[in-house]
Amino acid sequence: MPNAILPRAAAFAALLSALAACHDTDPAEVVTATEPFPQTAAWNTAVAPVGTSPVRGTVSVKQFANFRMSATIALTGAPNTTYQWRVFRDPCSQTAAAQFAYSATGLVLVSTNQSYTDVRTDASGNGTVTATISGSLDSLTKYSARIRPSQTSITWNGTSPIACGDLQRTAGAG
Repeated sequence: MPNAILPRAAAFAALLSALAACHDTDPAEVVTATEPFPQTAAWNTAVAPVGTSPVRGTVSVKQFANFRMSATIALTGAPNTTYQWRVFRDPCSQTAAAQFAYSATGLVLVSTNQSYTDVRTDASGNGTVTATISGSLDSLTKYSARIRPSQTSITWNGTSPIACGDLQRTAGAG
């Protein structure tokens, strides 16, 4: 039995020697805020009230090469009020949610609900927030930015917004 352990111990020692010989001479690149990934596109929209809602604003999205977007929403609404906003596949004219996330038609949320930070307006009714959203927008697809009053549930299928705007793409670095 002791003779069976010796070959295993020798193989383990050889593995440890090989690992110890490895030395990382090419560490991972560190990207700082002053050296972001290149911007590949910009998307913008004016968000207009739906129905009798007084809420309006703008949404600007900077799309980067690392499958990341930085989205800023600035809105005017009721004073000291919290609003939820999301970017959905399909324009404001689409009013039905998709049956599945991979459905060819219907509203589909871009990224996850947790990617979108709620907007809280101040005493003047103005609010601005920037969120980092993983993913990218396809230049051949239409998208809309939608706003609703804050709900206890962050899950939203995009239907019944109180304000909406269709995103327009600017090619290349914005």
